[in-house]
Amino acid sequence: MFFVLSKILAFLTKPSTWILIVLCLALFNKRTRRKFLLLGLLMFFIFTNGFIHYEISRLWEIPPIGYENLEKKYDVAVVLGGISDFDGNYNMLEFNESSDRIMHAIKLYKQGFVKKILLSGGTGTMIGLDIREAPNLKKYLTEIGINEEDIILEKNSRNTKENASYSAVILNNEFKNGNFLLVTSAIHMRRSLLCFEKQGIKITPFSTDFSMSERKLYFDHLFLPEAKILNRWEDLVHEWIGFIVYRITF
Repeated sequence: MFFVLSKILAFLTKPSTWILIVLCLALFNKRTRRKFLLLGLLMFFIFTNGFIHYEISRLWEIPPIGYENLEKKYDVAVVLGGISDFDGNYNMLEFNESSDRIMHAIKLYKQGFVKKILLSGGTGTMIGLDIREAPNLKKYLTEIGINEEDIILEKNSRNTKENASYSAVILNNEFKNGNFLLVTSAIHMRRSLLCFEKQGIKITPFSTDFSMSERKLYFDHLFLPEAKILNRWEDLVHEWIGFIVYRITF
């Protein structure tokens, strides 16, 4: 039930949905049409403006610590899913913009910062339940030279809450009092850490695909709309809502 409700809530909290609702109100309400049109234009500017988005994202994200600041070796790097889809027609993994998670996990392993990689991720959809992300990622890692015995699977989780709860069982059973590194996107890290803390797991954040540290102050970035920013705003709002819900209910 929680999983289904989270999908419905995700749709209702999309800024694109809000803009659509405001424009519909402008279309069907003649008395307040001008106000709703102006509100819709303002919302469109805010939610497609790169400068505004990146400034707010920096306040939310947990910044990366960098390889040079890793002070010890870790038993396990927990890599959260949501970074790939499997194309059955070509028998290939297709990586998305969050694939930095697995790229950094590979580097952490290759350079000896972590001994093992725990891949946490089943399926985040309500259909196609037989296709699980973690096993496909494991196959990819073994094919590029990662030792199979150093890859741990958690393939049943459907969201961040379940990532943490199912991974916690593995970590507590197999690596009691171990040192753990959590590898996920900077925008997703705050909510992920909350979930692992609720499970009693002490884990060090290793943020990836974070907002750029240097501000862009050129004209395009300050004033021109960017379609990709609307998607990133949706991700950011999703993290805010998820964090609040998990804080209250988890």
